[in-house]
Amino acid sequence: MSDKVHKRFCAMMLFSRMRLSGLTAALLFPALLAGCADQKQPTQFAPLRYDNLSQINLNVNTLTLVDNTATHPVAGDIGYKSPTPPVQALRQMVQDRLAAKGGITSANSAQFVIDRASILHEPGGTLQGQIDVHLDILNPDGSKTAHTEAHATQSLHPDPTEDTESQANLYNVTKGMMDSINTELDTQVHRALGKWLVDAGGMPVDGAIQAQPLTADGSPAPASTGASAAATQEALSPVSAAKTGQATSPVTVPENAPVVAPSTDAATQSTTSSTEAKPAAASKTQDSEPNAIFPAGEDDDSSSSSSSTKATSPKPGYLKLPSQPQ
Repeated sequence: MSDKVHKRFCAMMLFSRMRLSGLTAALLFPALLAGCADQKQPTQFAPLRYDNLSQINLNVNTLTLVDNTATHPVAGDIGYKSPTPPVQALRQMVQDRLAAKGGITSANSAQFVIDRASILHEPGGTLQGQIDVHLDILNPDGSKTAHTEAHATQSLHPDPTEDTESQANLYNVTKGMMDSINTELDTQVHRALGKWLVDAGGMPVDGAIQAQPLTADGSPAPASTGASAAATQEALSPVSAAKTGQATSPVTVPENAPVVAPSTDAATQSTTSSTEAKPAAASKTQDSEPNAIFPAGEDDDSSSSSSSTKATSPKPGYLKLPSQPQ
């Protein structure tokens, strides 16, 4: 075989191989695409939990959940196909984040209502999710005393080559809606129900608790106005007076007047006066007994206005001893 013929033969064989390779690639390409598409879709999905977020503690004695989606379903809803349906995710959120911390001291109750939790497959291959919820604070008779609501939506436009209603797509729509509703619920609760929020121990977190003064026995006393403060001082004044020996009659204290503690000098002076009064009382007792020299008693200028005549002592030198001559 000549060189020329050999080269022509090799060229024909190479062309045939290229055509075969191209035909094989064309036949295998759709299968490869399908394989890649299957690899993009996960088969395992993490549970949707929310206990890592801050807890919303309410000053109520009970918390109930009401699901209106069972009695008011949305036509065309495919949310139930999701690995975690939106309704189930909302129930988990309430369990993880909302709590009744008022105990028996609170007569009110709370009610969390799911109005809508759906995913729709709209024309054009779009998935549209929507969540509507509201939270009510109820009086003992069931009437509403406070209210707030939250809403969230989520849209997804899957690749046309994928299954629009695949579990991965539905899971992503549900997760996106729940992220939004958690943020929105936080905002609306703190805005509309701030005075109903308490900490884990049931104490208000809005600054409603104020410091209270202590009474004499150390127990908390209610905050008082100027008038009540005066009444308290008036009630305590007899105790202070008794300690200093003064009269224990109530003393009226002007409103907002400063309270001044009795000085040590005043207490000493009062004690001295009480001591000096004792000899005078003893003297009065002695005067009531007969006096050999002055049987009628001493002359008292203060009693000069009396109608009775008092005896006076004899003049000097009038009395003489018996041994001396008269």
